[in-house]
Amino acid sequence: MKGDVSVKILEVIGDFAGTATDFFDVVLSASYGASYGKLQYEISKRQNQRIGKSMERNLKRQAKQRYYNMVYYLKKDGLIGEEQKNNKRFFILTKKGKEKLAYLKEQNKRRLPEAVYLKEGNNKFVIVVFDIPELEKRKREWLRAVLVNLGFKMIQKSVWMGKVKIPKEFLGDLFKMKLVDFVEIFEISKTGSLEHLI
Repeated sequence: MKGDVSVKILEVIGDFAGTATDFFDVVLSASYGASYGKLQYEISKRQNQRIGKSMERNLKRQAKQRYYNMVYYLKKDGLIGEEQKNNKRFFILTKKGKEKLAYLKEQNKRRLPEAVYLKEGNNKFVIVVFDIPELEKRKREWLRAVLVNLGFKMIQKSVWMGKVKIPKEFLGDLFKMKLVDFVEIFEISKTGSLEHLI
């Protein structure tokens, strides 16, 4: 009996890469006469906890480094400055920073949504017809990319058809982009009649 316990302990020590304190904790928590499997389980649990804490420390350190890098480059580019008030440090936008912010906001307004939506089959045919003005050429190209990604087939340059369910997000984006006046979507029912979707 005594030899069995010694064998278990020696096997565990042979496989164990922790400190003597960790090993002591493992043996105490596993209780007297614990099997080799139980000891291995306790070791594994402690190692996973250690790895988890180490990963958390690394992630925090990386996030902190990213923050300092970002502040460094914003200062270097002259986009932000610092101010002291009541022994506290505050960041402020410089004139160049305000101009950059206005430019980026304008860019975001003109940015088109992703042309990828969740595809869902439909047992009814859907027809999409559009006539988007030349001034909105980017939006027209975006719409064509969306229709291709959804699985529609082009019948004519601005007439597309497919057995596809129209995603609500896509309809929402058409409204946000003010394209609903230029796009018609119809669904053909089993009886052959057209139902106007938008």
